Amino acid sequence: MKITPEIVQEVINKKDIFVEFQPIYSINTKKVIGLEALARGDYQGEIVSPYFLFNYAKQSGNVLELDRICREKSMDAFVAERKTAPALFVNFETSVLNDTTVGDGELLGMVERYNLSPESVVIELNSSDVKNNYDLMMFVNHYRSKGFLIALDNVSAGEDTMNRIKLVNPDIIKIDRFVVSNIESNTYNQEVFKSIINTAKQIGAMTIAQGVENVDEVITCMLMGVDYFQGYYFSRPEQFNFLFTNEARLKLEDAAQRLNLSIKKNPTVVNVRIESYKRAIYDLVSALTGTTSEDYEKVLRSYVYEHKEIECAFLIDEKGFQITETIMNPDTEIIPGFKPELKGVNHDIKNYFYAVKEQIEDPFISGWYISAATGKNCKTISSHIYDSEGKMIVVCMDLKKR
Repeated sequence: MKITPEIVQEVINKKDIFVEFQPIYSINTKKVIGLEALARGDYQGEIVSPYFLFNYAKQSGNVLELDRICREKSMDAFVAERKTAPALFVNFETSVLNDTTVGDGELLGMVERYNLSPESVVIELNSSDVKNNYDLMMFVNHYRSKGFLIALDNVSAGEDTMNRIKLVNPDIIKIDRFVVSNIESNTYNQEVFKSIINTAKQIGAMTIAQGVENVDEVITCMLMGVDYFQGYYFSRPEQFNFLFTNEARLKLEDAAQRLNLSIKKNPTVVNVRIESYKRAIYDLVSALTGTTSEDYEKVLRSYVYEHKEIECAFLIDEKGFQITETIMNPDTEIIPGFKPELKGVNHDIKNYFYAVKEQIEDPFISGWYISAATGKNCKTISSHIYDSEGKMIVVCMDLKKR
């Protein structure tokens, strides 16, 4: 079917838009942490790609209307199955910032209408279409103040990329498929990838490798410090009825096992050497040293309650199993859809466990990432003690992002 401006106009007029979702995965937790909503047009049973939809809409001056229809359809589809993922990633057509007023309340009103919290919605931006940087900054500052997370999409190499990151200061950086492609053997892509990861750590942003298509790309990106993954290797964009297949779950398990083997062969662990973090974990280690197992949780609770900067703390045995409850700071807010790990959960592939267990780094200090316990940005620090039988116990604490 040949797509014409008349067909696109009819799709917009009738709001004949449907949404597919592509999951974003965490290898560490083996869970879906979010879904990116991808809108498509439907013309008499034929799919109209977003490329044609937005190109023709820009020509006819209907791009703002189309963008709002796509977001509304995305939220409508997401809330019906919200239990399957804690966060919704929605694309925002940044070219409309040149023609609309920032903070008109349309997006916030839509979120409230669908009973979503702003903290569960990630706004994806591609800043290259914005003519006025002031408009972009006003938009980002306004919606971040309301609680939305900001993601910068399709990040790759070049000075323009660094300027975009500095301008937006995103919460999440999505690394372009161009950089991820064949990264296991492409040294140039590896250097670009490392540069983006390092920049993300400096500003406290989380990272997503986009467009992963094979397990070698997954393992290489993971070893270089990426947080999450999105791509055809795990799952193509689908409607909710077809998401979360056993195939995707098996691929997560396989990637986790391969990662564990790769780490033992090539112990690459990111460690930010900041003395204040070291002092925090050493103080907790000192408090726990010589304590009997019956008093572990009592000591953890006393320490966590005295330090407002700590989100939670817990202990792991030498096999990777959590041996205490996750002791939460009473001042910590937990976003709906997130919950602390329970006693007995296995952490054997988590970087904060294997870095200490394998004597790669001690103490280990992670980059910033979304806490599985709260949904907020946190940094995990870990070290070790020995129990009365001489067995290693890994001590973990999560710090809040101020």
